[in-house]
Amino acid sequence: MTNTFEAAKALGYAALLEKIKGADLHNYGLKTEAVEGLIYTACAKEGDVFVHAGLNNADVDGALLGLLKTDADAVFSGICIGGMLVGAAAKFLYLPEWEKELTEEIRAKAEEYGLVIVNDIINVRESEGDLVLHLATAKDLADLVDGKYEAGAYVALPGEAPKKVAADTKVADLVSLDGAKAIYMGYQYYTPEEAADLCAKDATNAVIRVLTEKDCIVCETQKVLQKDRCASCGRCVFCREGLIQLEYMQKETTQARGKTNFLDLTKEIGEAMGDQCLCTVGQVSANIALSAISKFGSEYEAHMKKNKCPAGVCAAFVHIYIDPLKCTGCCDCADVCPEGCIEGKAKFIHMIDEFECTKCGKCVEACEEEAIVLTAGKLPKLPSRLTKVGKFKKH
Repeated sequence: MTNTFEAAKALGYAALLEKIKGADLHNYGLKTEAVEGLIYTACAKEGDVFVHAGLNNADVDGALLGLLKTDADAVFSGICIGGMLVGAAAKFLYLPEWEKELTEEIRAKAEEYGLVIVNDIINVRESEGDLVLHLATAKDLADLVDGKYEAGAYVALPGEAPKKVAADTKVADLVSLDGAKAIYMGYQYYTPEEAADLCAKDATNAVIRVLTEKDCIVCETQKVLQKDRCASCGRCVFCREGLIQLEYMQKETTQARGKTNFLDLTKEIGEAMGDQCLCTVGQVSANIALSAISKFGSEYEAHMKKNKCPAGVCAAFVHIYIDPLKCTGCCDCADVCPEGCIEGKAKFIHMIDEFECTKCGKCVEACEEEAIVLTAGKLPKLPSRLTKVGKFKKH
């Protein structure tokens, strides 16, 4: 235990609550209840009371887990302070199932604080009436006791640890919006025009990520929904089935099998999830798909109607070929191809079998002549059979 927890014990229940009330401390993230009210509710529960500390269940980006890497003692002390205030029988720290490495890094220290680590999301049914704290709120409690608390909002810019800034700090002052196509923050997309009016407090998951014309909205949405599916406990039918359908429609669209009715289905399913699901996984995870189709519908239509990925990212819409005028017949590309789909031999122009090619890009990296081309346009005239280097005529 640190001096922070000892100082909290010395203050006592009444003085601590007065500090919390005076600081107007609220739970961080999506559900911003006053911490004072959360404590009163937990104290009123009949039977054993527990503390459940973690991220919002919907937070699959996990940027605020960085607080455990930069100041674990403060987070752990804050959880213990909450536990002391409600007379907790046990204190649980929830980490995402895929954060095995972080779990092992902090396990010994967590045990020193009497915390039990659970690699799962917080079960809202079983935790009803208990004290549920966001990790950032736990750190705020410790900072409050130490006299270091400052109101604000956390942001975790790409490659940086989470930091607290003034809640009204403009997004445009945190990241450059020049050349931006979309801004991903707070579990959804915004246009650059919308983002110019947003503040740090709107990044409820601390993430502010700029997408450019080189990023495919459909592909990025599918990646996030895939993570959401892994996070879902599956108990809510709308969450379980809704995420399956939403992720499936994104994936089909990236693989050139998208249908125009996917847009209406996404809206119908996404809105139902927000109304019917019990925890933030189902309530919020659909927002990325809903904001994608409402604000960037033209990208979906390009995939579905024009057979084109505007960003040139989705492999199903990209052709790959070997420029017969640049190929030297060195065989390097064939040597690295994991699918064995490049035909050729020394001093002969090589050819790629596009039906077997996964467009992994290893051949592109291996070719020193830069003869292997990825294009979203039409293929030029290419050899139909093995041809000696220098013998192919385009016309």
